[in-house]
Amino acid sequence: MPQYTDIFYTPPFVDKVQPIDTVQVADTLQAVDSVALDSVVPSFITSGFQGSLIPLPRMSYEVLQGWNLALLGVLLLLIVLNKQLYPRQFRQVLSVPGGVAHTNQLLREWNPQRSFLCVSFMLGYILLIALFVQKSCVVLSHDVSTYNVMRVFGIICAAMTGWVLLRFAVLHIVNWLFDTHETVDRQMTVQFSVSIFTLIIMVPLLLLLLYNPSKYFVWAGVGVLGLAAIVRLVIGVIETRVSTKIPAFYIFLYFCALEIAPVATLVTAVWRYFSQGTVF
Repeated sequence: MPQYTDIFYTPPFVDKVQPIDTVQVADTLQAVDSVALDSVVPSFITSGFQGSLIPLPRMSYEVLQGWNLALLGVLLLLIVLNKQLYPRQFRQVLSVPGGVAHTNQLLREWNPQRSFLCVSFMLGYILLIALFVQKSCVVLSHDVSTYNVMRVFGIICAAMTGWVLLRFAVLHIVNWLFDTHETVDRQMTVQFSVSIFTLIIMVPLLLLLLYNPSKYFVWAGVGVLGLAAIVRLVIGVIETRVSTKIPAFYIFLYFCALEIAPVATLVTAVWRYFSQGTVF
């Protein structure tokens, strides 16, 4: 059979296929001297610019500190302790938003203003909100060195304590002027109930904020506090309308001076501080 040569393809580099001698190839291989290569090809890392490298301190944006978890642990222990020591009173305080009948039953049996349950929960509420405000300032301003210190937490705690005591003082003075002492007990009961609900909801939310410092958790916490303020306002109006014969319009004006105006002023001041750098 005749043999035909392939006129379309010719190996471009190989003229003749020869077996490869592995021993010969191994003899031709030599070790490469890296020092010699460095002398031939200069390093692009150590050359190409003049001057000296100055190490900069590493910036850390961690908002979590050890005492934060200890404080949250104390608050969780406080919730469990009050629930175990005062189970009936605990359930009654949580049932206040359910209607005026629950408030009437609670006030017939005991006074929340002189109880360990409500006083301890108010102290825990102040500490929790102060910690949330501090961490919110850290997250929104991205300034760890300024806000994430114990001194700022102490200042916020003092401001929160003064705020709560001022509200209670104004509440007592106004009700003393109008001779509506029963309204004081009802308003204080509503305050305690809403504060306990807020404390229970804010503890896991604050844990999320500590481990994941995101502005979304900050605004979620602000939403919880805003909703708690609205609920406290609505329940307070209902309780005051039941216990007094004051017209609803005057009750609304009363709560505007006691609740809405101070909170609106505080929110506006915080918004201007973080958006414009100044309150005024």
